[in-house]
Amino acid sequence: ENYVAQAKELREMQAVLGKVEKDLGDLRTGHAEEKKNLEEELGKVKSAMAPAEDKPVSAQGLTTRAELVGVIKYLGEKVVSGVTYGFNNA
Repeated sequence: ENYVAQAKELREMQAVLGKVEKDLGDLRTGHAEEKKNLEEELGKVKSAMAPAEDKPVSAQGLTTRAELVGVIKYLGEKVVSGVTYGFNNA
């Protein structure tokens, strides 16, 4: 009677262990895929942030379109004020 109960408990534990091992394998696979995706995304971000060879000094360090537009606006205002100054003093 005790042997039968222990054998039953052992089979149940083996079934649970098998399920846990399968779940662990699934988690490892999912983790590996997620890690690969994150590494790819990180590579894309790094390459997007890396300065291009022909990138002007005034645009270096800008990471968003809004920052770039702000710098373009500022530089445009400087050009207009310079042209206005030159025109007024000609």
